[in-house]
Amino acid sequence: MDRVAIFAALRWECVPVVRSLRQVRRLRVGDFQVWLAPLPQGEVWVVKTGIGIDQAAAAAQALTQSGQFSLFLSTGCAGALAPDLQPGDLVIADAIVGEAPSGAVQTDAEHSRRLRGIAAAAALRSCAGSILCSRTMLATSSTKRAAATQHGSLAVEMEGGALASAAAASQIPFAAVRAVLDTAETELRHAGKFMNPQTGGVKPVALAAYLAKHPGAIGDLLELQKMMRAAQGSLQQFFTAWFSSMYDGSLPASDADLKQSSRQN
Repeated sequence: MDRVAIFAALRWECVPVVRSLRQVRRLRVGDFQVWLAPLPQGEVWVVKTGIGIDQAAAAAQALTQSGQFSLFLSTGCAGALAPDLQPGDLVIADAIVGEAPSGAVQTDAEHSRRLRGIAAAAALRSCAGSILCSRTMLATSSTKRAAATQHGSLAVEMEGGALASAAAASQIPFAAVRAVLDTAETELRHAGKFMNPQTGGVKPVALAAYLAKHPGAIGDLLELQKMMRAAQGSLQQFFTAWFSSMYDGSLPASDADLKQSSRQN
């Protein structure tokens, strides 16, 4: 039986995966929320890790204690480092690169090839290359350009390195597909002022106070919402195509199914 584990940092990144599944039920594995659903020849576990390398490492460790898995997949959003990438484009990793000069962790070639095929079948813009895993958010165009020059990666995120290392340690095939959120030139200088770093959610009181002092930031926030919709939409198309092929044409889960499975969150 195939057991696939799909990891995403935030709930809005998990939503496109869960909506593409059927008979979803919710559980907790250690400190982590998990959605579990059957597949025709196995099952899939969708894990909300929280933001960052340490959270992702703890989530991977918790899951490996739950049995054997046939694939670890890292997903969610990423920041573009390549200048031609736009919100909603997919980056399918052939390697995860860390900030330390310890080399890259290669993704599984066969699984990555299949992910590229799914993206093509879903008519999504996608590219393949390395993804940088950073301990800190690259919030300015200058830091993104510097990272692109140093590492040669197409995009940056904050969890994949830990997941790739955990998979390698347990001899589990690893792959990654990320949807671009912000472009290489996007400035995210406002976000850290009112976002919860653990959940990625907005802190309403902090947001109100910040906007009172910086009313011009509202335009940037609206643009960020637009980028989030583009990234989430591409992930929805991708996972719907993937799981529909497994279900042999059956319908994905409805929004009501998702709310039912998440009601206790």
